[in-house]
Amino acid sequence: MKGRLPVLPPSSGSPARRARRSRDRLTVAAAVALIMGLMLGGGGWALAMRGTGCDGPGQWLSVTADPALAPAALAAADRFNAARREAGDCAAVKVAAADSGEIAGVFRDGRGTPDVWIPDSSLWPDLVGKARAGRAPSVASSPVVFAMPNVAANRHHLELERRSWGAFLPEGGGTSPDAAFRLQLPDPARTGTGMAALLALQASSGAGRGALGRFTTMLRTAKTLPYGKGVDAAFDDADTSVVAVSEQVVWRHNRFARNAGRRVATIYPSAGTPYLDFPFVVTTADAGRRRVAERFLAELRTARAVADLRQIGLRGSGGADGSANAAPVAGTEPIGGTRTSRDAPRALPVARPGAAAEIQETWRKLGQGLNVLALVDPSGRASEPMPPSGSRKRGQPEGTRLDAMRKALSTGFTLVPDNSSFGLWTLSGTTLDAPYRKVLPMRELGARTPDARNQRLRLQEAVSGVRARPGRQPGLFDAIDAAYSEVERNYRSNELNIVLVLTAGGPHGPHGKEREGVERTVRRLRGAFDAKRPVSVVVLGFGADADPALREVAAATDGGTYKIDNPGTVMRLFLRTDQLRVCDHPRCPD
Repeated sequence: MKGRLPVLPPSSGSPARRARRSRDRLTVAAAVALIMGLMLGGGGWALAMRGTGCDGPGQWLSVTADPALAPAALAAADRFNAARREAGDCAAVKVAAADSGEIAGVFRDGRGTPDVWIPDSSLWPDLVGKARAGRAPSVASSPVVFAMPNVAANRHHLELERRSWGAFLPEGGGTSPDAAFRLQLPDPARTGTGMAALLALQASSGAGRGALGRFTTMLRTAKTLPYGKGVDAAFDDADTSVVAVSEQVVWRHNRFARNAGRRVATIYPSAGTPYLDFPFVVTTADAGRRRVAERFLAELRTARAVADLRQIGLRGSGGADGSANAAPVAGTEPIGGTRTSRDAPRALPVARPGAAAEIQETWRKLGQGLNVLALVDPSGRASEPMPPSGSRKRGQPEGTRLDAMRKALSTGFTLVPDNSSFGLWTLSGTTLDAPYRKVLPMRELGARTPDARNQRLRLQEAVSGVRARPGRQPGLFDAIDAAYSEVERNYRSNELNIVLVLTAGGPHGPHGKEREGVERTVRRLRGAFDAKRPVSVVVLGFGADADPALREVAAATDGGTYKIDNPGTVMRLFLRTDQLRVCDHPRCPD
């Protein structure tokens, strides 16, 4: 929605009375126009203030506010400009409304930036380096809440409120996706609410061993609310669907719901929740404009401005941690009249410096697929028994190390989505001139193969046919070098591109031509590795630590080497491929 406010006809009476009438009528017009903009949804629309009516160069302050706050900001600008005009001061404020994510992009580009930016969350200015989270003064606030249809909320609100953000963990704390409630949240790449909700989920997953698994399991089951859609778009036939939105969104939905049956309930997490804090970020370096910004900030914090906020479903100002908030907005009282129907819910201080960049990178990585070439080394100690470990320490070994490799790969292929791409090579055990065999080319697991089957089935059959080769076989490092080139040729952007080496520890103490092969491979991979187009070597040593030479090769590509004592560890790796995406290193199982 774009356009100018109507130019109002002159009125009679004294100058002060005319100014008051003009201010009131402007405020009404602004509020109506902006409320319509909010109802229609989305940003990108703007409203321009009319001139102050005084001659001279003036001192204009450009302010861009998130659409959620823009009605109150424009009304405050009307009052501010009218007061300046009556005082004979040409300093004035003009307000535009645009989505916070869009203006973050403007700041990244460095062109057409406003003098003052009021996004919905402190996460945005911290993300683009304009203000550290929590440092800019807040002018409004709105807690992130859970919304459910009234009928479902009557059954589930007590459990959901009690379990808070932990309600989206799997039952029993496992890695199965069977959680009591299913969450939808606004897109974290485009909304402050989405980022804050992700950070709350991360906080609820705890710390230490298992925290990453709990967090990524919640992310695996969460869905993104379609951009621009209302809260009712999140609800399906299941009565355990929950959408995380700001309290203001629930207020707006209920206010404009066509009938009472379409209204939704507000549920406040008892353990606390993040707040949208609408920071007032002064970005201009001009001293005159900065003085005008200070005076306009004071106007935004007056009692009249706070009343305007409540008229559009927002609470009073608070810090990035949601402190010092006013009472809840009428129309968002929770089911059951709990304590939070009178008090502000406890704030979760998720808007720490750097948090926005971290959570957006996590969200981006979560969407990555896998593009893997598995290289199996069936030589050396591969025919030896797999050492007992964990629950098997007092029992008998479960097969050989090669058996463990086959089992891990075969089970893993069933756990990875169809759009993940895998290929299979093995060490041939012949000569250094032909050290590897290309068993199956890299294809998506769900893709049809030339014999009218699919890649997943062909891989499982091929893995089961890998046989141990006694003794120490040459050429592993040349095979890794060739596999690396193969993944480079089949590189898929926005996916994890990996050479996955499975070995029983690899050759220990390579010497002579083999040592030359190690050095040659390390030099080549160091030169080939591109952080903007990365291919990494990950080595899994079954029953033994990988040879130091393999660690050199993996390190050259920002990869890693890991000792596997139990095939289940690798199964969990495949099951938790989302952990591969969100970790700094390719290995994520606990």
